[in-house]
Amino acid sequence: MRVLIALLLLSMTAFALPAKVYLPIPFLCQAPYANWAQPWQDACEEAAIIMAIHYINRYPLDKASGNQEILGLVKFQEKRWGGHHDLTAAQSVKLLKDYYKYNDVELSYRFGIEDIKDELAKGNVVLAPMAGRLLGNPYYTRPGPAYHYMVFKGYDDGRGEFITNDSGTKRGENYRYKYQVAFNAIHDWAGSKETITQGKKALIVVKSKQTRL
Repeated sequence: MRVLIALLLLSMTAFALPAKVYLPIPFLCQAPYANWAQPWQDACEEAAIIMAIHYINRYPLDKASGNQEILGLVKFQEKRWGGHHDLTAAQSVKLLKDYYKYNDVELSYRFGIEDIKDELAKGNVVLAPMAGRLLGNPYYTRPGPAYHYMVFKGYDDGRGEFITNDSGTKRGENYRYKYQVAFNAIHDWAGSKETITQGKKALIVVKSKQTRL
C-alpha cells in the first residue's frame, strides 16, 4: 500500500505544472511604424500569427520584416478571400495553415485557465480572439479594440498573471493580464463588433516542434 501511495504521489508530482513558464516569443506591434490606418488597424490576427510562426520556426523578427509579412498576409486574403476582414478563430487557423503551410495547429472551444497554462508548459504558442475592451489595457487608444487577438507566451502563478504579446500597443511585449481578466475577455468573432461579447470562447494552439514537458 505504501508503495502504491508513493507511486501515485510521484505521478502527481511529475505532471504538476511549473509555477512559472515563459516562452521567448518575439514581439510585433500590428502597426510596426505607428501607422494605425488600414490595413494595420485591423492587423491583430496577422501580427499574432506572425509572432507564433517566427517562434516555432526560430526565425528572427523585426519591424521591417514584420511589416512586410503583415502586408503579405493581407494581400493573400484579398486575393483568396476577397478582402481583409475580421477573422474568426477557425478562419485564422485556415490562414495560418494556407499561408505558412504549417498544419500542427489545434482549435478548441472547450477549455479553462489551466488548459492554457498546460499548453504553455508544453512549449506551445497559444492565440486567442478577444473582446479587447474587456481587457482594460491603459495603453490602448480609447475605447480600445472591440475585437482583438492575443498571444499567450507564459504565466506566473506567483502573481496570478498570464504573460502576453499584445500587438495592440507598442508597449505590448510581455504585457501581463490577471488570469481571470484575460480568460473573461476571450470571445470569438460573433458577426459584428457590437456583438463580440456574445461570441463563444475559442483557443488556437500552435504546436511547438520541441515540447517542454
